[in-house]
Amino acid sequence: MIDATTNNVLTAAISAGAAVITAIVALLVNHRGFGLLDKRIDDTNSNLNRRIEELRSDTNSRLSLIEADIKEFFRIQADKRIQRLEDRQ
Repeated sequence: MIDATTNNVLTAAISAGAAVITAIVALLVNHRGFGLLDKRIDDTNSNLNRRIEELRSDTNSRLSLIEADIKEFFRIQADKRIQRLEDRQ
């Protein structure tokens, strides 16, 4: 028969062992979870960078078209002014 002191020592040893096992499992699960989280963050950053670059490219091409239209508009306006000045003479 096991006396109370031996029972308490065994209970303490088993509890300590269970705590160590629980801590190791928690560390492993957290490490795996952080690895997955890091991969998701990297994927999100990659997608965000790609979208920003596409937006930048699209914006630059639209600004180039607007610039060409404005240059054409001012060229036409200048031609009209020249024509009016020639008509006055």
